[in-house]
Amino acid sequence: MSSVSEHADLIGSGVAGLAARVRDGGLSSRQLVSACLEAAAQDELNTHITLAEDAVKRAEELDRHLAERGPVGPLHGVPISVKDNYTTSGIRTTGGMGVLRDWTPDTDAAVVQRLTDAGAVVVGKTNMHEYSFGITSDNPHFGPVRNPHDPTRSAGGSSGGSGAAVAARIVPAAMGTDTGGSVRIPASVCGAVGLKPTRDRLPLEGVLRVSFGFDVAGPITRDVTDAALLMHALTGGETVDPDALPADPAALRGVRIGIPVGDYWADNHPEVERLHREAAQRFADAGADLREVTVEHAEIGSETGFLIATPEAVALVAELFRERGLGSIEQQLDGIGPDVAALLLSQLGPDAAPVPAHEYLAAMSETVPAIRRGYLTALSDVDVLLTPTTPSPAIPLAQTGLMEHNGRQVDPFPTFVRYTFGISVIGLPAISVPAGITSDGLPVGVQLVGTNHAESTLLRLARAFELTAG
Repeated sequence: MSSVSEHADLIGSGVAGLAARVRDGGLSSRQLVSACLEAAAQDELNTHITLAEDAVKRAEELDRHLAERGPVGPLHGVPISVKDNYTTSGIRTTGGMGVLRDWTPDTDAAVVQRLTDAGAVVVGKTNMHEYSFGITSDNPHFGPVRNPHDPTRSAGGSSGGSGAAVAARIVPAAMGTDTGGSVRIPASVCGAVGLKPTRDRLPLEGVLRVSFGFDVAGPITRDVTDAALLMHALTGGETVDPDALPADPAALRGVRIGIPVGDYWADNHPEVERLHREAAQRFADAGADLREVTVEHAEIGSETGFLIATPEAVALVAELFRERGLGSIEQQLDGIGPDVAALLLSQLGPDAAPVPAHEYLAAMSETVPAIRRGYLTALSDVDVLLTPTTPSPAIPLAQTGLMEHNGRQVDPFPTFVRYTFGISVIGLPAISVPAGITSDGLPVGVQLVGTNHAESTLLRLARAFELTAG
């Protein structure tokens, strides 16, 4: 590939377009994979931690297979990156942690295996927030991921490298994980599509877990068609075929769109508020029926998520360290970044204030069901909910500790997961799609939320919304 712009143009045809070109013989997998590896190696956004040394060899094998026996699957020969918390056989896996920088697993995570079974070529492991517990991807060990639209700003997180690599057209698609918004947030602030499937829709074997109940695997892609293609391949055809997606915004006629109202949904950056209103109007102009809804208990979704996920994350880190022969958390604290160390110390040691067992159990048995009832009641008279994905566009890397928001300084973590964490807590599917660009040139996404296993509905409506942009 002779230039960065030519590579971006190539990747701009997306997963579906690239897969078709490889199948038709217009482009070899070797050419495509080599171009992505070159772009990732020259990347100034710091999107990858490790590149796959054997990716070209795998691509050559797929080219021979295509010539002799045809395509392996729908992703034949297409390069894809995966977040560095998926184990990958023969490729270093760090989870964004310095203490794991020398670990090379000998097995693939289940999702990685499904990708390769479908013909994809894993070209690298994307940078991320340390241990997935944060939303800035300002990694103290491997450096910050920078936003493609403004390299002085965060790419979001925790799957920041995946979001930035796709938005910058370094790779056509990437996998992330989402515990409280970690696929949707980087997709939103980088200008990509991020799908959080229903809990348990995709397998999590081989993922470095943050939570026992909130983690999901999900794709980040340049458009909705590519998200549908990846989900169709990863679920074995259980979700909508990308060829069956709408070809016209008229598919939105009569669709009932719920717009949550109330103070909880109002504390947005002015540009986020503007673009959310404009997105709602685009739905209405295409014939959708907009309905205001109240979501009971939405305001406690994030705090409940933190109450549950914090002790779970500490337990899972301790288990990971034992499995890797690293000893106890206390023995490794000096090698852990300050924000994740603070999380761990909140539950361990002489100055800890651990979550009491009775509060954890009450949250699981009473609060989570109440939040779920609130969302499902709101969804009972509409097809999907439409919310901002995040209350703010991408923040400066200088503000990853404390950010400016509507005239005050706030913690970025609870601020950015405001509209995403509650959805994770109750396990519903959601998709973030680009809504537009701020006056400062920063992308903003909106989130569609559906009922359990409504990924196909979300993909259809998101694609129709995408088409309203012309």
